Amino acid sequence: MSNNKTPFKPMTLIIIIVVIFVAALVVSILIQLFNSPDFSGFKKAPAPTPVVTFIPGGDASTADTSTPVYNWQDHPVFIVGDSLTQGAKNEINKVVANATIDAQQSRGMGAGLQVIQNWDATGKLPDDAIIVVCLANNITDTTVQDAQKIVDMIKPGQSLIMMTGHGLSNMADANAFIRSLPNLYPYVTLADWDLTIAQSPSLLGDDGIHISKSQGNTLYADLIVRALEVTQPRPQS
Repeated sequence: MSNNKTPFKPMTLIIIIVVIFVAALVVSILIQLFNSPDFSGFKKAPAPTPVVTFIPGGDASTADTSTPVYNWQDHPVFIVGDSLTQGAKNEINKVVANATIDAQQSRGMGAGLQVIQNWDATGKLPDDAIIVVCLANNITDTTVQDAQKIVDMIKPGQSLIMMTGHGLSNMADANAFIRSLPNLYPYVTLADWDLTIAQSPSLLGDDGIHISKSQGNTLYADLIVRALEVTQPRPQS
């Protein structure tokens, strides 16, 4: 009776052993890289810190402790923005529940002013509203003037958050104006997107303006929340 089985070749065994060894080595290396701070061969950059500026209306050591703490979550939030706001809308909704968000591509400060005026004229803007303006990315000749008109619209009991733009040299004057506002108006808080995203430019697309990664949208939303946490209303008198 003949045996038709093919004899097991030593070379085949050697190849199998080598393949198993290499596979185990690769898995081991990948696990070590994944658990190291230098995953993928590049050192992880620290998470960017949202840059917020506000004038709290007095030194904390001399503050009147009888005054109720201003909790932004007790007030309606109205956000008017551009394509960055539009792209980050889902992330904003996760951290700012029930916010009214009106965002549109290529929107400038003048168009945003009209949105706020419409909210006010139709009775949609409560007297205790927090208004967040994210419109410094599309600059026009009247950006600064329109921003000032928005500031002047804020009523006692309302507060305003203004966000800077990032990516183009023609944003410099508007950004400088927006950064000056907290010193002039205690009810205006600065959400400095320009300085915040400059810490992690890889989150932006090739144009250096629009957000291209989900982490960028999360950062954008986090910046708004940080500003909300410190914003103060315009005094009643």
